Amino acid sequence: MLTRIAVLGSASFIERLRSFEHEIPSTRLDYYTYKIPSDAKDIVPTIKPCDAVFFSGSFPFNYAEDLIAKLPIPSFYLKQDENAIMTTLLSLSFTNPTAIHKLSIDLVHPEGVKSVLEDIGQIGETPFLMKIDTSFDLEEIVAFHTDLQKSGASSLAVTSIHAVYQRLRDNGLSVIRMIDPKSSIIKGIEDTKSLALLFKSQSAKIAVGFIQTNKELSISEAKIKQIAASIQANIVKEADNLYTLFSTQGDVQEALNSNLITTWMSPSSPAVKIAFGYGKTVLEATQNARDALSYATDNTAYLLTDSKELLGPYPNSHKQVRLKNNEPQLVQIAKETTLSPANLSKVIQFSRSRKSTEFTASDLEVYLQVSRRTTERILKKLADHGYVEIVGEEMTYQQGRPRAIYELNFPTYN
Repeated sequence: MLTRIAVLGSASFIERLRSFEHEIPSTRLDYYTYKIPSDAKDIVPTIKPCDAVFFSGSFPFNYAEDLIAKLPIPSFYLKQDENAIMTTLLSLSFTNPTAIHKLSIDLVHPEGVKSVLEDIGQIGETPFLMKIDTSFDLEEIVAFHTDLQKSGASSLAVTSIHAVYQRLRDNGLSVIRMIDPKSSIIKGIEDTKSLALLFKSQSAKIAVGFIQTNKELSISEAKIKQIAASIQANIVKEADNLYTLFSTQGDVQEALNSNLITTWMSPSSPAVKIAFGYGKTVLEATQNARDALSYATDNTAYLLTDSKELLGPYPNSHKQVRLKNNEPQLVQIAKETTLSPANLSKVIQFSRSRKSTEFTASDLEVYLQVSRRTTERILKKLADHGYVEIVGEEMTYQQGRPRAIYELNFPTYN
């Protein structure tokens, strides 16, 4: 089966890719040409159905980043690496020999030029370098090369942007394009293809869902069918107030990402609890959905993945809580403190969400949305084994005892 990839690039890039696309098996490339990189944000909405999107560089990718995030398929861009710099300098040595210090070069990562020059023993030679990103106007980049050539400081411009190349050439200046090696382009397409195949395989995995309503206020059959249709699910009625849905991870994830779940929970309809489970088998997905349902409250939904990551409550929050510990150190902490993986994960997420390492029991209580007694019990279990310590106290009121200030004493960034 062919993997269909949309390619966004300049006319010269696409012309070059066409010349060797036959060397990329089992792949169909659909081409979309831009004049300047910022055109990419207008092109993305016009892309026809495909399996993935490939951008010829980071510039068009960055310009369209907000739109890319909304695509239901993966995307990838060709990274300008040291191979491109080396290939360009090698080509120059044969076609247009120019002293290194007489070159002006614009590129995303100028430090790569210095690294290449060190590797080939040209430490004393330094070209004029301009670090570029999407905050630069094309006119600024054109002016950088133009001013250097007109002043005699440089004699040749090397540009990463086709539109800049065209402008400089039209103005009669000496310019060449940065050369992306054929091998790098093919590898970029192959990496994009791998992403597409992985995405397809993940999306096709089984997802099981549960819809539960109050026994006295059952949801209508029409509403159940509407929810099922939106994720292309089959329905099995378990009881008057409980339904099982069989779908795929791709359809469920798309519904969650697009916040379609808000349409399932109408204020005028009976309150519902919704849960989804992912798994490698139907049994595993069903058990994960059943576990997720235990966390759901009225008009909320939770998702438990096959790696035991609990996401929710939808539609108002997408907090992620790990219900399984894989890290040896976290397993040891959970074992010593007898804290559940869910509670330990919540404490870690709390730490990562804060700008300060210091916190009070009240701060943790608010984040966990549990009682003060439960919060203090969690802190005591951590403190008893040295995983949290009191580093100070505060008195923000006139009467009563001061409040302890805590700091966690174990890694939370893994």
